[in-house]
Amino acid sequence: MNRRRLALRLCATTIAATLLAASAGAPASALTLGNTGSGRPALALAGTRMYIAWAGSSGAAAAKQLVVGYSTSAGLRITKVPGAERVPQGEGAALDTDGTGVYVAWPAGDNGNTLTAAYTTGSALTCRTAFTGIVSAHAPALASDPAGVRHLAWTGPDGRLNVARLNTSACAGGGAMTLTNRVVLADTSVAGPALVYDDSGSSNLGLVLAWASGDGAHSVQIGSFTGSAALGHRSQVTAAVGSTAAPGLSSATADLYVTFRGDNGSVFYGYSEGCIPTCFHASDLGEQAGAGVGQPADGDYRYYTYFDLTGHLVISRL
Repeated sequence: MNRRRLALRLCATTIAATLLAASAGAPASALTLGNTGSGRPALALAGTRMYIAWAGSSGAAAAKQLVVGYSTSAGLRITKVPGAERVPQGEGAALDTDGTGVYVAWPAGDNGNTLTAAYTTGSALTCRTAFTGIVSAHAPALASDPAGVRHLAWTGPDGRLNVARLNTSACAGGGAMTLTNRVVLADTSVAGPALVYDDSGSSNLGLVLAWASGDGAHSVQIGSFTGSAALGHRSQVTAAVGSTAAPGLSSATADLYVTFRGDNGSVFYGYSEGCIPTCFHASDLGEQAGAGVGQPADGDYRYYTYFDLTGHLVISRL
C-alpha cells in the first residue's frame, strides 16, 4: 500500500471511529419525512440528486406501491417518478447509480415476486424487464464495479443467496436487460442481502455481500463474491445484538460500512477497519427502526435510511 493511501485509510478510519464513539447511544442528524411505508428503503447518489426507493403504504399487503423518487435537498423534498409498480409489504427495491440516473430492481408483488428491473433519470421507469422464472423472496441488491459491470443479488424462495451479472447495454437500443453468470450460493438469508463493490483502497475485496443469516445468534455475515458458490474473506459483524432484517453496505475511502436493525430495534452502524477478512464492529446509534436499514452502496457512506416505529421514512446522516 502506498503512503498516501495508507494515510488516507488511517485518517478516515480515525474519523469513523470518532463518529461512532460520539454517536453511540445518541441520535444522528435525522430527517423524518411525511412519507410512509415498510421494509428496507434504498438510497443512491447521482450527481446532485439523491435517489430513494421504498415499499409504500397504498395497495394490498402482497402488492404495495413501489415508490421511486429523487431529491436535490438531501431528502427534504422528494420528487416521485411516475409508475404503478408493486412490491410486497415489508420489502423494497435496490438502487445503483451510473452517475446520471439509477437502475432499480425489485420483486414484483403483482407478478408472483418475479425479479424485475428498470432504469430512470427521474422522469419515468424505462427498459423495464421482468426476469421470467426468477423469484426474489425479499428486496434485492445492486452494485457495479469501476468498469461499469453491474451485479444483482437476491434471496431465492429457498432462502439461498443468488448473484448474477445484470447486462443493460441493450437498453440504449430499446431492448431488454438480461441476467447472466448466475450463481446460487451455499449461504442462506432470512432477508434481502446488501451488495457493494469494495473500492475503499484498504481491503479491495471486489464484490462484497452482507446478509442476515437467521442462525441461532441472528448474526450479520459478510463475504466476498468470487464467482463460485463459496464466498471468500468471510467474517461476522460484532455487535451487542444480532439481526434478522435486511442490512445496508457502503464503500468509501478507507473502509466498508454496514448498517442494520438490531434485534433490540435499534439502528446499528459499523465499519470494517481495513481488515482482511473484514472485522466489522457495529455500535448502537440509539435510533429505533421498524425494519431494514439502507445505505448508498457507493458514495457518501454517512447517509442511511429506514422507517421509524410509526412507519415514517427517515433519512439520517452521521
